Amino acid sequence: MKSKHSVRTRGQMLVILAAALVALLAFTGLAVDLGRYLVIMGKLRQAADAGALAAAAQFRENRSVTEMTDAARSVIRANGFVPETLQVDTCKTKPGDPYLCNPPRRKKVQVTVETTMPTVFLQIIGIDTIPLKAVAVGEAASMDVVLVLDTSESMTYDAPPGDPMRDPSQCNPPHRCHPFEEVRNAAMNFTARILNLPPADEQDRLAIVTFSDGWRTGDTAPKFPPGTPQPAPLSAAWTYNYSVAAGILNSLTVFDPGWECPEDMTTSDTPGPCRRYDNDHNYQGLDCPLWRNPTYHDASTCTTTDIGGGLFWAAQLLSTSGREDALWIVILLTDGSANATLPSNNDDLRSAGTIRASLPIGYCPSYTMDAPPFCRDGDPLSRHASTSSLYDADDYARDMADFVACSAANPAPGCAVGGQNAAIFAIGLGPLVTKVEPPATVPAGGALLRYIAAVGDDGDPSTDPCEGIADYEEWCGNYYFAPQGNKLDDVFSDIASRLFTRLTH
Repeated sequence: MKSKHSVRTRGQMLVILAAALVALLAFTGLAVDLGRYLVIMGKLRQAADAGALAAAAQFRENRSVTEMTDAARSVIRANGFVPETLQVDTCKTKPGDPYLCNPPRRKKVQVTVETTMPTVFLQIIGIDTIPLKAVAVGEAASMDVVLVLDTSESMTYDAPPGDPMRDPSQCNPPHRCHPFEEVRNAAMNFTARILNLPPADEQDRLAIVTFSDGWRTGDTAPKFPPGTPQPAPLSAAWTYNYSVAAGILNSLTVFDPGWECPEDMTTSDTPGPCRRYDNDHNYQGLDCPLWRNPTYHDASTCTTTDIGGGLFWAAQLLSTSGREDALWIVILLTDGSANATLPSNNDDLRSAGTIRASLPIGYCPSYTMDAPPFCRDGDPLSRHASTSSLYDADDYARDMADFVACSAANPAPGCAVGGQNAAIFAIGLGPLVTKVEPPATVPAGGALLRYIAAVGDDGDPSTDPCEGIADYEEWCGNYYFAPQGNKLDDVFSDIASRLFTRLTH
């Protein structure tokens, strides 16, 4: 016969066991639901990050907060969440917010998403859902953009030979130089997308550099806002204001040497190209007295496509006044190949006597002066060191591309110099870019632009997205080609869509 004490003890054990079982189930439920919470919370943060980037991309396009919210919601839903609350804020919706509004100017968008997670085991103790909240800030990264535009005389070549509109002195005043007018208009449309906010709110900056013949003082210099004293610090070339940038673009002209060729050029010692006319004063193109004069036979002041000089000034703008927290973007547009450089010495080149004493001007090897193309060897794929007597305008342009895009601290092995770590987009316009001049097997202009685009893509010229693509009219990597000026809007639109956003936290 069992004692009453034994029965009571056994009953107590059952109660303790039941309580322990409940505690164990609660602990297991807590562990399971906590694990689910951590997993789902991580996924919600990823969805919020994606939503913030989507909203920031809309901010880049100057869309409304409603449109930013719709973009964020769509992406968050695609990541598997249906937000119960979704809040999108910018400095305008939360004025004074220390993170969204504090200087320097930034395009930040904050996304706050709230939802709930149903529990599994915690329902035993009356907890049916757990609230979830994630906050992410996306940034449409502020940009310092340098437009580097070719203004060489070939920017009138849409007009046929003999047409007065091929003469820069005739087509510049009425803005009838083609394809340069299409270049101007496409650049204005692109600028309107970059500088799309009022100047007080705009976070992006833009500067404009033009290039033609590189030896003249200021010919390849940045274009400064109207009213800026000259010479000005490079930082003055930047503007947040679309109207200022549009005014600069509207004032640009195709290179005009400013004088007519003398009747007898073999005795002239005036440097630089001149406008040549026939007996009926029909424009024949540019000519060069110093090259025709047998005493000098020098072509280094004749050429008008200083691609390397344009890239040099872009690098100077970025290195001296680029914002450290901005994306550095250079967009180069040319309709030909490099055949001119900046001066290769520090002499004062303003007097004709000094110029004659300093010939050649820039990097124009003597073996390239017999006949066009001047200042460039016949092998578009060659590369010479700056200390070589073979160093030419194409080599100089490649070195200046490295100076813009290669890393300053640890440049890739293929880089000739350390650079600014900027991205470069290279645009070729028209048939001169794809023209192959025997004995070469590839076009000099296209090959150079593909090199510039390759180093501009990731700072490493050896990683070329265009490798193996034989058609130089095909877009690849950061290389673009427009057969005619009216196709440039498509090119600039594609580049604008690729100017990426970044996540700040």
